[in-house]
Amino acid sequence: MQRLAGRVAVVTGAAHGPKAAIGVTFAKALAAEGASVVVAARRDCGPVAAEIQAAGGTALALHVDVSDEQSIKDLVARTVERFGRLDIMVTNAAVGSNIPPIPLEKMAVEEWDELMRVNVRGPFLCAKAAAPIMRAQKYGKIINVGSTTMIEGLTQRLHYVTAKGAILAMTRALARELGPDGIRVNTIAFGLIMNPAAEATMKARPGLRDHVLGARSIKADTYPQDLAGTIVYLASADSDAVTGQFLIVDNGAVFS
Repeated sequence: MQRLAGRVAVVTGAAHGPKAAIGVTFAKALAAEGASVVVAARRDCGPVAAEIQAAGGTALALHVDVSDEQSIKDLVARTVERFGRLDIMVTNAAVGSNIPPIPLEKMAVEEWDELMRVNVRGPFLCAKAAAPIMRAQKYGKIINVGSTTMIEGLTQRLHYVTAKGAILAMTRALARELGPDGIRVNTIAFGLIMNPAAEATMKARPGLRDHVLGARSIKADTYPQDLAGTIVYLASADSDAVTGQFLIVDNGAVFS
């Protein structure tokens, strides 16, 4: 039995590309469990929706700028117009940790503000737009995307690490506020995920892979598909008693 049959999910940041493999994996995993999935990003999501449909699923591709409130309102409105409900909101779109390192003294205010605009304002706007629909249904799942860097304290990316810390705080505050209406809010977090961009970094920095694996309890790389089971768990009724939590998928490098 498909665990998400009859459910409707939105996944932001789900266009194809070396930096978007996680969002695509999330969308395909939810669709495989029976959810109708809206794939949304600033770039073309059509190919992802087409792949889901070719595999027998239901998908809709929409353009969205997660930092723009009207864009997010339109995303939610079109989702409900097409499918009649919204059960799962995955706030995956973000500026990633593979941005160039910037020492504190050289970080421009504009760089700080731009990252916060996407990585913090985006999830806030998604939750704000989805909440009224989910409250009316008395049920919903908001899944934010965090990072183990906020625990480790990754250096020279202060804006990114700070933003991910804000995501955990946002998750916990929303879980308290929205819980009475049956809305569960959790964060899925991970460390270095192997994709073309990460593999290129490994080749450029000899010894980095050994360093990463050395910190893990399970000495193995982590790939986007390793996140699929956790995202389905958080989206499904299996986790209906779970809210305000920070679930880490990183082969045991960091313990929450």
